[in-house]
Amino acid sequence: MFIAYLVYKKSWIGLIGLLLLLTNALIQFDAGIDVDPHSLIYLNTLFLTISIIFLIWRYQRETAYYKSLHTLSNEVEDDWFENISEPQSRFPDGVMYTLLQNIHEHAQNKRREDQLTQRMEHDDLSSWVHEVKTPLTAMKIILDGHRSNELVQRLNAPWLRMHLLIDRQLYISRLANLESDLLPDKQNVQDLIREEVRELSTWCMEKNITIEVTGNTGVSVYTDKKWCGFVMRQLLTNAIKYSPTDGKVSIHMDLQENEDVMVSIKDEGPGIQAHDLPRIFDKGFTGENGRIQHAATGMGLYLAKEISKKLHIRLEVATAVGEGTSIGMVFSNDNPFEQIRRSPMDNKHD
Repeated sequence: MFIAYLVYKKSWIGLIGLLLLLTNALIQFDAGIDVDPHSLIYLNTLFLTISIIFLIWRYQRETAYYKSLHTLSNEVEDDWFENISEPQSRFPDGVMYTLLQNIHEHAQNKRREDQLTQRMEHDDLSSWVHEVKTPLTAMKIILDGHRSNELVQRLNAPWLRMHLLIDRQLYISRLANLESDLLPDKQNVQDLIREEVRELSTWCMEKNITIEVTGNTGVSVYTDKKWCGFVMRQLLTNAIKYSPTDGKVSIHMDLQENEDVMVSIKDEGPGIQAHDLPRIFDKGFTGENGRIQHAATGMGLYLAKEISKKLHIRLEVATAVGEGTSIGMVFSNDNPFEQIRRSPMDNKHD
């Protein structure tokens, strides 16, 4: 910063040098002024020393405020303006402080407007979803009331897909406030899986897909039933979507040696290409398989990943092209939900 300061002050430094040269020229060429050469050297040395000391003093004084701003810029947070110290001088520090204050107030106003607009959009979307679900429920009642009518029953699968898409939109609108909606409790994994499979049974019947559940069916986890069920539904939806007709979706539950619970959902689909694998959890990414299916939105796995983070669930993917894909949900034994559940028990033992 010192070099930059010297460049900034080059006109003043040039003026000081020019005045020194003029003084020396006047002493040398004016016959009326008689100065000893040693005195001239002493005068120049003294002048330059005082000038350098003055320059260093001004550098420290004038750049102290900017140094504090530079340090602050390395760690900009929402309350950055509150961390700025009051300026010591009206100019130029005071002018800079006023400018930053105006920028901060403008940014705060813009943020409040954006949050208000976003909240209104979320409210409108939630209201729209609830309104749409009413006729959907009426349609389901009609479909269930005509089970003997084959033509009507063919509408069950399209109805289910429409219901899933609208329901997913409702979850998306609530995603921003997910933490405040969590209600962790002890859940039997098989019951969670069974409920989601029942929800998707119409689709399974349409494609004649078999659901096979194996492993330790008595394992339980401490998690939020609604949001965890939504994650399982996204994984099951993907497995059913990419499985061939007359295929099989395998669900395996296991309590591992470290007491982590592992739930894997495996399909017999085309598998995921190696170049698509790093991006399957990206928002809006459909990949090669999604382009072939023409029904992928690129949102299912993205939502599963984002919600799993909040639920402290780890997702693991294993795939082989032509053989299928397996996505595992790992419920860690030492996740924060489990620690909260154990803390009263530990205190009780103490």
